[in-house]
Amino acid sequence: MIRRSKALWAVLCAFVLATCSTPEPKRPEHVLLVVIDTLRADHLSIFGYPRPTSPTIDALARDGVLFKRALSQASFTSPSMVSLMTGRYIAKERATIPAELTTLAENFQRAGWATGGFVSNKVVSAENGFQRGFETFTHLEDYGSNEAIEAFLAANRTRKTLTYVHLNEPHDLDLQYLAPEGQRQWRESAGYLPGDRAEYYERVSASLGLANTPESVRKIQQEIGGYDDEVRWVDGRVGAVLAAYERLGLRAKLTVALTADHGEGLWQHVALMNGRRGAALRAGEAPSLVNTLMPTHGNQVHQSLVHVPLVLSGVGLPHGKPVDAPVENVDLYPTLLELAGLKLQSGLHGRSLLRWLEPDAPREAHAFSFTRFNVTVVDREGWALILPTPEGECAEQLQLELFYLREDPHQRNNRAGDKPEIVARLRKVAEQRLSIGIAEGDSQAPSEQHRSTLEQLGYMDQLQQLDLRREYEQATTAELLAKFANSATPCTQRLLAAEMLGKRALDDASKSALREHLARERSNAVKEQLERALAR
Repeated sequence: MIRRSKALWAVLCAFVLATCSTPEPKRPEHVLLVVIDTLRADHLSIFGYPRPTSPTIDALARDGVLFKRALSQASFTSPSMVSLMTGRYIAKERATIPAELTTLAENFQRAGWATGGFVSNKVVSAENGFQRGFETFTHLEDYGSNEAIEAFLAANRTRKTLTYVHLNEPHDLDLQYLAPEGQRQWRESAGYLPGDRAEYYERVSASLGLANTPESVRKIQQEIGGYDDEVRWVDGRVGAVLAAYERLGLRAKLTVALTADHGEGLWQHVALMNGRRGAALRAGEAPSLVNTLMPTHGNQVHQSLVHVPLVLSGVGLPHGKPVDAPVENVDLYPTLLELAGLKLQSGLHGRSLLRWLEPDAPREAHAFSFTRFNVTVVDREGWALILPTPEGECAEQLQLELFYLREDPHQRNNRAGDKPEIVARLRKVAEQRLSIGIAEGDSQAPSEQHRSTLEQLGYMDQLQQLDLRREYEQATTAELLAKFANSATPCTQRLLAAEMLGKRALDDASKSALREHLARERSNAVKEQLERALAR
């Protein structure tokens, strides 16, 4: 009897252990991070776009996890990729990865993985720190071959690999989208306007007195078609990269993360004056839809510019799992470490996306994106706050905006006036994330090569801002104070001068002069900076 009881107890113990122990999760031996430059989510078929632009990405999403409401942390490449590769928010535009922060690739390299970076956007460069952690880091030609990627995989097929591929094809070239000859189906058959643009164009043309509207609409249709052609082309290139894993017998051991660094304006909202719009008007062009609306990206945070695809697919992930909660590219850093079974480091702002696959997934979530002119926060209910920064208020007189995306996906109806409690709640989130973000800009002057790259990609405003900031950093206190004495000094330059003064120890005479300037200052943004400088 005792013997039988012991045997029964052993069976029960074994049963409890078998049913209650947690099995070791499956781990990939190969991780592929694909970033497609300038890819807005709503131009993919998987998001309901009527043109079949994305069969490869659609298949990845159907076979894995599609995060339907992902945001990039900035609306142009440099700061967005700094954020993604460090797992941290940004609170100042910058092109370089801070030397003191460990990059995503460095984690994999230190764990013994072979690491390769293959990048076609030249601002994601070794000069800017993006090569850190990569054994192989090389430039890919737009519309070129994937031979370098396959060679890296073949040479390291017996090792674990992290491969980062950054494809640039959907990016404009001088406001044109030109896929290779023979691949311009939608550009050549231009005739489609997505969303509410047809009605919006009539309204905005009337309100702003725009000229040549029919001609502008044809031009916009052509360029949107060209953009869609490029999306279809880059989707095929992603398929070719995946085929290389298949040929080498590595696909069954692969996990893929696919996203974009930002979206694209495609003439959906009125542009800010500091970019091409202001330059065109100053050059004497008559205002039209083409030069008044935002064509590309870089200084706004509407969903067209920061809502990006985010797909996880492969080993260790469920099949056909959509996630309808706001998430962020900054979350990819801890997610890929967790999937690979690597140690999570402290200090990251992103949180693993795998939490959304658990039964007790969070009930509350926010996604955040930054430019120096405005920031946005999106919540789970579908509210999107756009909050002007001091520079946005100063340079562009931007106003606070609140949109309910479930009813107003194109962000036309500002609800800030009738929803103050939602504004206050989302403002706190924005301010908290700004308070912990990387707060310093680049400390070194850009090289001639980097300057040339910024010019080629159309980031002239960012380049001018870098130059101006460096000039003000090197100015004497007397020279900065003189900016306030000159009534012709633009608001943005007074703001920058006040920021620089706030970093210095000021003597009594300087403080007295600042108080006089504060009494005359018209901009609330500049006043706040001056008050901080005086309180220091």
